[in-house]
Amino acid sequence: MIANFRLKSFIVASMLVMVAMTMCAEDVVFMTNRRQWEKLPTTKVMDMAIDYTNVKNMPDSAMLCFSIVANRYNENLKSEDLKLTIRATCYVGFLYFKKYHNHQESYRYLLKAKDLAEKHKYNDFMPDILMHLGNLFNAQEGLQHDKSIKEALAYHKAAFWKSVETKSYKMLPSIILNMTYVAYCSKELPQIQKEMDAYSTLEIPDTIVSDSLARTICRAIRLSMQGNPEQALKIIESAPLDDTSVHDKSTARITQYVYIYYLQLQMGKDAEALKTLYEIEKYVNQTQPELISGGYLMLSQYYHKHNNPVLADKYELMWLRTTDSISKQTGANELSTIHFLHEVEKMNEEQKALAIKQHHDRQLLWIVGGFLALATVLLILLAIGYRRIKRKNLTLYENNLALLAAEEQRRKLAEEQNQLHIQAEADKYGASKLDEQTTEELWQNIVHVMEYSQEIYDTSFCLTRLAELVGTKPNYVSQAINQQGEWSFPTLLSHYRINEACRRINDISNYGNYTVEGIGQSVGFKSRSHFVKTFKKQTGLSPSDYQKLAHSKSEA
Repeated sequence: MIANFRLKSFIVASMLVMVAMTMCAEDVVFMTNRRQWEKLPTTKVMDMAIDYTNVKNMPDSAMLCFSIVANRYNENLKSEDLKLTIRATCYVGFLYFKKYHNHQESYRYLLKAKDLAEKHKYNDFMPDILMHLGNLFNAQEGLQHDKSIKEALAYHKAAFWKSVETKSYKMLPSIILNMTYVAYCSKELPQIQKEMDAYSTLEIPDTIVSDSLARTICRAIRLSMQGNPEQALKIIESAPLDDTSVHDKSTARITQYVYIYYLQLQMGKDAEALKTLYEIEKYVNQTQPELISGGYLMLSQYYHKHNNPVLADKYELMWLRTTDSISKQTGANELSTIHFLHEVEKMNEEQKALAIKQHHDRQLLWIVGGFLALATVLLILLAIGYRRIKRKNLTLYENNLALLAAEEQRRKLAEEQNQLHIQAEADKYGASKLDEQTTEELWQNIVHVMEYSQEIYDTSFCLTRLAELVGTKPNYVSQAINQQGEWSFPTLLSHYRINEACRRINDISNYGNYTVEGIGQSVGFKSRSHFVKTFKKQTGLSPSDYQKLAHSKSEA
């Protein structure tokens, strides 16, 4: 007997150790995943969260990913990351409600998501958030006996019109289904007549899931309101549930049963209605047991109506027990308190922000005053410096004009003179020969091309083309430029192009509307930066400064 007791004790102890090890292992995996995922970019973590929710059906991993993204919220985030953090906050609220049945945390996160979306004007997020808030309050209807039905209906109506405003048609069928269900069960259908009429006129894309189901429900409800429950029942019984998403099929089926039940009551088919109620109870227990309290409440109400106090009290007791248990688990009874505290917290944050702003404004006033005084001194110094620079630039500009005038005079004299023939000097390039032309003659031909040919202002002009124009080889041209002009070909070309740029800038009548870049391109420069750098190196002024002086001289 003692041996059996020891054996049992050993087995129990071993099981406890295994459970503890399993829990520790899960904690280690959780912490490892969290540390790894926190290092990933926001878009990557968000994609993982969506995948865990819609594909892999792993709510714990999805919740972890969504929470990581939601906690990254900061007003200074880039637009795309800011949108993801707000959307993740909404998803956290949705998971708390749908997967963990924690109404308190769900409400907190959904309110936070709503405030953030309104603050940053992301109106296309609002239909989703408002619909989840409506569903949350709709869940209270079975727990608090109609205390939250008005809030649920108000949120669903707001979600509908926000969806229409932002053309978020993807959410619209789900919103209309939830709204009509709440209004139908609470006998508030006249309150949503405007929304139903608006939905019937909207052109929803064929790709939107559940649109045909939503339109079928609306058509059946209209027939019911018009006193034709038989036709409404036929339409509801043949409702197209296959076009709903896999996730919503069970909810759609339960909704269909509830509509059938109320229509049967409206037609006086109480026996069939009772049978439908038990089908609802059975189906809810199989698919969504967290909703069973609503089924118990409907059964209690049915038996009260049919004078069966025993069964009525039985199901009412079951409803009370279930709702009490769910309320403790979800924190449903504290939603009003949470809302109040949320508003108080918002007010406190606004007051703090206002106090901080006033403090900053006072500091800013002193800083601005100091900067204004400093700026005044700097402006005086800058004005003095500007005048000096202006005088210097004017001197450079006038010197450049004088050089251009001298260059023009030289060109005219050179054109009038005959080309002089002189004996070629010693060839400092060794074995290189220029055939029949002397170096100086070749240089004179080169200068003639550079001064009178318009081709040099083409961006494609090169040493090879210059050699073709003077009728010799490129290496002879290069030798003549180096020997006679003591320049390289690129330097020589830039010199003539800059001179021409100066002439064109001074020619206000023909080139007055040209930009700096346009002037540079007109004389063969491909890039603005190269033109500006070369122009300033040769003239001492930037093209824009030179252009300003030319315009001011023209206006004087």
